[in-house]
Amino acid sequence: MIKSEIQGFERFDAWIESAIRALSPAGRRRLLRDIAREVRRRNQQRITKQSDPDGNRWQPKKPDREGNIRGAKKMMLGFRAARRLRIEATPSNASVGFRGKTAQIASVHHFGAVDYVEEGGPRVKYPERRLLGISTGDLHMIREKLIETIIRGT
Repeated sequence: MIKSEIQGFERFDAWIESAIRALSPAGRRRLLRDIAREVRRRNQQRITKQSDPDGNRWQPKKPDREGNIRGAKKMMLGFRAARRLRIEATPSNASVGFRGKTAQIASVHHFGAVDYVEEGGPRVKYPERRLLGISTGDLHMIREKLIETIIRGT
């Protein structure tokens, strides 16, 4: 589960983990699905703001030969859609990510890899623009959701 970044909370995190294990499998799945939805929502907002989980702005697009920036000023807004940014939850884990061709394109941008601009076109080194991740604020939200669920006992 989540390990605390703050000294002295290790025992508290261990207590949270044992309380979560005490939930029914359906309760854990529901909890993890709710957390995954919130993490997805927060990552969608960061994509809209064109920033990574640490709050750093993405490197802007390069201008074309005439000095104009091609296309929309904001990049990768299509990745925000729930049909592309998928969540999966089981009683033991939850994930937020992309699938198929979208996953391949997203990984090129996320890690700053080399790829073809278009099929048969030139290969380009894309700058790293981290699309997904968990920020410190996300960790606090997750801890709060866990505590709320434990208190409710569902």
